[in-house]
Amino acid sequence: MTSTVLTGNTFFFEPDLQLRVVKRDPEIPYSLHSHEFYELVFVIAGNGINFTQSEEQPIREGSVFFISPGIEHGYKKTENLVLYNILIGKNLFAKNFLDLSELPGFQSLFCKTDGIPFLHINPSQLAELLPTLQQMERETDIQEVGTGAKTMAYSCLLILLVSLSRIYDEVPRDNNQVVRRLSGVIDFMDRNKDQALSTKDLIKVANMSSSTLNRYFQHCTALSPIEFHIHKRIAYACTLIQEGNLSMSEISEATGFSDPNYFSRQFRKVMSMSPKQYQRIWTSHLG
Repeated sequence: MTSTVLTGNTFFFEPDLQLRVVKRDPEIPYSLHSHEFYELVFVIAGNGINFTQSEEQPIREGSVFFISPGIEHGYKKTENLVLYNILIGKNLFAKNFLDLSELPGFQSLFCKTDGIPFLHINPSQLAELLPTLQQMERETDIQEVGTGAKTMAYSCLLILLVSLSRIYDEVPRDNNQVVRRLSGVIDFMDRNKDQALSTKDLIKVANMSSSTLNRYFQHCTALSPIEFHIHKRIAYACTLIQEGNLSMSEISEATGFSDPNYFSRQFRKVMSMSPKQYQRIWTSHLG
């Protein structure tokens, strides 16, 4: 059976800027298909399986993967899965972006001609990249001339390519099996982003010793389990700031930080800026 081929004419508004951001909320099961263009996928919520004819890859919040033209893939067993798909025309995607091509991570993530390269970014990294991704979405939807939208959208793409390539270079490549071992405890963290968790809580869910749990998290994320959960709570705080419906004290309480000063210190530690600074930056992105 021949799979569906998605064409650029369906998605690209401008022939000289074949770049589009499509948010799928939710992404439902999707049969095998391929594209005439490149596709960079960010998973921002939920979970599921990305599959090809020969293999399956579990995906969840923080999964990032890159699909070259002609590669067949699909989605199944999706559960509240939310994706951002960056669609990039073949003529737009140059493999010699100045010194970007010198990064091993760029070669590994974006220059393979077979298979689907995967990367998992942590919650704070996702929170840092999300405003750039969302700005690209807005810029690619602007069709008026004389706005600089095309240049801005392209610059956002370059920022994402550099950032992901650098992150890829820092991540141990042998962590897939370990990540699967941690899936239950990470799901538990996802369901409890509104409160602090203790090491005792986590080792009970993970069904492993404290030292093993800590070693696995350090191997996969360079963070302790508690630090990783704090990153998830801060990423959730970033989402609440973006929504703009709550005060900072309410956001602090909603993410399980009973002391607003402690919340501010942890936010600054994770995001390298205060919550108010992040709010101002996010507001400027919207403008």
